[in-house]
Amino acid sequence: MFNLLKGIKMEKAKYVVFDGMDGCGKGTQMKYLEKELADRVVFTREPGGPPLAEEIRKIARDNSLTGESTALFQLLLFWAAREESMHKLVMPALESGKHVFSDRGDSSTYAFQLHGEEHLELFGVYSHLRQMVFAGHIGRRQPDLYVIFDLPAEVALERASQDATREQNHFDKRDIGYYERVRDGFRRFAEYVPAMLIDATRTPEEVHRSVMLLLAKEMIIPEYAFIV
Repeated sequence: MFNLLKGIKMEKAKYVVFDGMDGCGKGTQMKYLEKELADRVVFTREPGGPPLAEEIRKIARDNSLTGESTALFQLLLFWAAREESMHKLVMPALESGKHVFSDRGDSSTYAFQLHGEEHLELFGVYSHLRQMVFAGHIGRRQPDLYVIFDLPAEVALERASQDATREQNHFDKRDIGYYERVRDGFRRFAEYVPAMLIDATRTPEEVHRSVMLLLAKEMIIPEYAFIV
């Protein structure tokens, strides 16, 4: 599908988040990218990545007791894992010259927890934590690009409910209204950050081509050229 071009200088390492609603096909796209770019990109996920962040993931996503906790508690858990990942994985990789591709990011926190769960009263806390964790003045960086796989709510709900391989947790079993709010959350988030929405209703191959074209346009993978 792609040709490796020799002799093209790599640009500054970029931090890219891939996100979207459950059922958007994001996992499939991440597998494509990891297969093709694993030798020049560090792949991670949120919550997770470094060992301690993976332990937080078990609490945040997989422990049923977390579902009984407050919205603020859950928000803080995700940001705690993100802080650990920023310190132990993201910045070291970027400073070494490798791109970082993350499966989900703070875009999910905004779309799922604030919009989907209807806790917009936590926006101030969310914004403050975002400024702290991504603070440029102490050697941090916010993501350079968010790639959002966009899908109608009804299609996302149908796909997610039919995916037998998907791990279930206390965030699942939501109605169509929840999916509509999450989609709206992602779209609103994309208005305020460097983001691109990609139509995820197409085949995985068509979506993948759009992703690679976008990464090439953004000079994240300038060493690749497309075969027509």
